[in-house]
Amino acid sequence: MNYPGAVEVRHPEFFHKGETEKAFNQLLITYQANRVMLDVYPLFSTPFHGHSGLTKAQQEKPKLPLHVLSTGDTPVIRFIGHIDKLINKRYLAPWEKRLNLWISQGKTIFLLVHTADNREAPDMARSLYEPLAKNSHLPDLPSFFDEQQTRLF
Repeated sequence: MNYPGAVEVRHPEFFHKGETEKAFNQLLITYQANRVMLDVYPLFSTPFHGHSGLTKAQQEKPKLPLHVLSTGDTPVIRFIGHIDKLINKRYLAPWEKRLNLWISQGKTIFLLVHTADNREAPDMARSLYEPLAKNSHLPDLPSFFDEQQTRLF
């Protein structure tokens, strides 16, 4: 049975590559459920240096290892970027190869791109999508509404 859902775990036990994590991943694979991959490496790559948005984001997001693993047909990635575009570019580069592989395998990818204050999120999403579109023959990305994320709450 295929459950097109995703689970984001944050308890450290699911990041030690021990029996708990192995059993959890096997359960997800069995039911084709997706494990959310939370990439916070760019966010924590530097101290906050007095930037209030970066400070807040570093306080709110868990500092956990990234385990790149597609357990279902719709991998879900949450990429939490930095305020520095060059840092983001460096951390996005390895994702391009992996995303192209998954696309070539017929997987549908859900990539959620965040920045410390989300003002740069649309630009960062576009900068990752455009090379993927060329390599994987994806359609052009339409304009984002106002090219800025609106508040959810």
